Amino acid sequence: MIKLVKAGLLALLLPLAANAATTYEEGVHYDVVSERASKKPEVKEFFSFYCPACNNYESLLAEVKPKLNKDVEFKKSHVDFVGVSNAENQQMISQALATAEVLPQKDAIIAAMFNHVHVKRAKFNELADVKDVFVAQGVDGDKFDKLYKSFSVRTMSSKMKRDQDYYKDKGALRGVPTFIVNGKYKLNLGRESGITEPEDISKLINYLAAK
Repeated sequence: MIKLVKAGLLALLLPLAANAATTYEEGVHYDVVSERASKKPEVKEFFSFYCPACNNYESLLAEVKPKLNKDVEFKKSHVDFVGVSNAENQQMISQALATAEVLPQKDAIIAAMFNHVHVKRAKFNELADVKDVFVAQGVDGDKFDKLYKSFSVRTMSSKMKRDQDYYKDKGALRGVPTFIVNGKYKLNLGRESGITEPEDISKLINYLAAK
């Protein structure tokens, strides 16, 4: 009889424990960095192809993305304050990312660009270097030229810069990678928050995306 009572109490406590595990605290697990919020659920990674930490995060993000709720869109936004100081070069890389975003080879291109910098130890000195990476991933050269110069791609690249400046002004973007959910919540990842594993990161993103 005592065993049955204990089992019943355990069954009642398990849901409470589960709820406690998914309780997140502002200032610990996340920070509110903006008054405005995106219209649709999203998580945006501010990163740089020149950033070693961003490169290392790629394998972790590959595990995070499948665990996100279906309505949560994952976006990347390239910053211009890491690696090289030449503003034109930074703009070129951001525009290259925007070009990749509209292609079916997007993920392969992003991986190849990281590989170009961190494995091959090569540089993107000019647009031809970027184009070579795209072509190696099966993108037609003429198509790349057309897309890269297109209004939609240039608009997307300009938005990356605007978003970067906005969050820098808010004090939310001091380094990369930085993750902003719904345009409003900055993730606090690492030992201090205890959010380090893909499962925990995805749960936190899903929680904030639903707020």
